[in-house]
Amino acid sequence: MTFAYVATIGATPTHSATTLQAAQSAALTAETRYSTADQYEHRWDEHRPGQTWRLMQRRKDRKGRYAWTQRAVHAVEHITT
Repeated sequence: MTFAYVATIGATPTHSATTLQAAQSAALTAETRYSTADQYEHRWDEHRPGQTWRLMQRRKDRKGRYAWTQRAVHAVEHITT
């Protein structure tokens, strides 16, 4: 079984990729495009193992808990004919 990876914001697909790393990179780039990236720390949480990864962030100056953003990456079965 082959998988493709779809990056989303909320329920809206924004990017697709053949590797998890590429989809996560595209989602992180989109998330930090309009914010000050040097003020936030980001990490990926494997929300549903092997199926869904959610982007989390926290301010560097607060060192509190990470909060989920609206960005996620989903593994979807790639169907070939």
